[in-house]
Amino acid sequence: MPEELLNEVAERVMSCLKMRENSVRSLSVHGAIALGHENEPYQVLVVLRGEAPPRFQRLREFRQADLVITVGEGNFEADCREERFGGAIASLLLFPYRLVSGDLALDAAEVEYKRHVIMESLQNLILDYRLASSRLLIRAEYFLFDKLRKLSAINLPARRLVKSCFQAHLADSLKLVLQGYERALGELVSQGILIRRNGRYTPSEKYVLSTLSRSSAFMKLSSELEHSFKLYLSASLSSPIEHLRELALDPMILKPVKLPEPSRYVERETALGPQPLNVELGLKDFVEAFYGAEPDKIRIRRAASVLNSAYIIEFTLNGARTKIFAKKYLNWTDFKWVAAWLWAIGVKNFSLLASIRMGNEIYFVNKLMDLGFNTAEILHVNWSEKILFQKFVEASDLMSLLRSSSGATLAELAREIGELLARLHENGICIGDCNPSNFLLSSDGRIYVVDLEQCSYDDSYAWDLAELLYYSARFLKPESEDEFISGIIKGYTMVGDVSVVEEAADAKYARVLAPLILPRSPLEFREKIMRLARR
Repeated sequence: MPEELLNEVAERVMSCLKMRENSVRSLSVHGAIALGHENEPYQVLVVLRGEAPPRFQRLREFRQADLVITVGEGNFEADCREERFGGAIASLLLFPYRLVSGDLALDAAEVEYKRHVIMESLQNLILDYRLASSRLLIRAEYFLFDKLRKLSAINLPARRLVKSCFQAHLADSLKLVLQGYERALGELVSQGILIRRNGRYTPSEKYVLSTLSRSSAFMKLSSELEHSFKLYLSASLSSPIEHLRELALDPMILKPVKLPEPSRYVERETALGPQPLNVELGLKDFVEAFYGAEPDKIRIRRAASVLNSAYIIEFTLNGARTKIFAKKYLNWTDFKWVAAWLWAIGVKNFSLLASIRMGNEIYFVNKLMDLGFNTAEILHVNWSEKILFQKFVEASDLMSLLRSSSGATLAELAREIGELLARLHENGICIGDCNPSNFLLSSDGRIYVVDLEQCSYDDSYAWDLAELLYYSARFLKPESEDEFISGIIKGYTMVGDVSVVEEAADAKYARVLAPLILPRSPLEFREKIMRLARR
């Protein structure tokens, strides 16, 4: 729209509302009109000096103007900062706009509101993807479309602006509105909340951990409901709502808004490169899509698992037989973890929800790799069906080696595993389910740590060591037991604290882990641990 027409709109608004120029802090026009499209719907925002309640009005003098919103500067700033009115006013800053008159306060308010929007969406992502969220790569568009989808669902009058800007003129609108998002994202990077990575943003581990420690899914839901309630409350209490009745007759706001799926703008890190969050493939589909394997030549078999939720996918690639490991996470009805949780109450807490266990595994696989440990790389994630695809490790697990090995070979392996466990603990990482099957020995001598769904930073170091010792004793040959336990303790104390070994022999662990060594006495086994630790 030419400058003179924008000025004319401002003058007519001032005249209709009988406002003096010195009472107005800023007047802006929002919508595709800011991009130069004169015949598109728009809204006018007038921020008044001093205190004034928000008012939403439909002025018949303006054919294309859906609403003229007036609000005092204090209430406007509060809506930008914390959505005091459900974002009914501040949400105009999500659209392209032109400042017709006033100071630069609107520019600062835009960045502050978009920072609020980003933080809200970021917290929801973290609550959805848990620890795995620290490996997401997020583009600025995600935060915009995540908010616009919610806004258009609960604020029908805003649909006309959403459609005219982000359906009819998407590219031009993005070019303008994303500038404010990038500035807000830059502030969050400087505060250590986000990390900038190749034009994308990742929540920092510190922020993810602090969010999970103080938040819950209930808080997420209640926050969204509160915003919806405030949005309608502000519209109904601030002014008559005849404009809503008039707009309700317009088919343009009754039809659903078609916006890009926000998850298109979020990627996951994998060993095969970044993958869009909204691409989620089944067992065969993944192999077909990423490796080009023919469907009839893909073989899927169940791996050894208590509940048969693990799979080995085999196919031919470049003439060679290739394997992939896939794991499907069952929810709290998974008997294994419910039983373990009930049995270990008061000693060790296990994660039961599939989303938490899967998030743990994704996070700690990447964390261990960053720290230089060997584990199975992640190839693909199907979050909705809770399936994790990983590189298949050709190796023997410790459980099978306990049955077949003995002598110096077993003692040296035990020492290496003890030292490995201590180094994990040195980095604050507890395996949680530290049984022998979680350690794999490859043909080149490398030890891999797998099955990390119960990993945590909960300081339960003695539990890890106790479970490894008791669980291993179940499969060891009697003549190899002392040698193996001595090796584990020796390796552990080379790096770790001997007090962890002493605590691992505590009666509370013996009570929980005693079934693993039946029919032997837990007291007898505890004394053996202490005797070997003193050597």
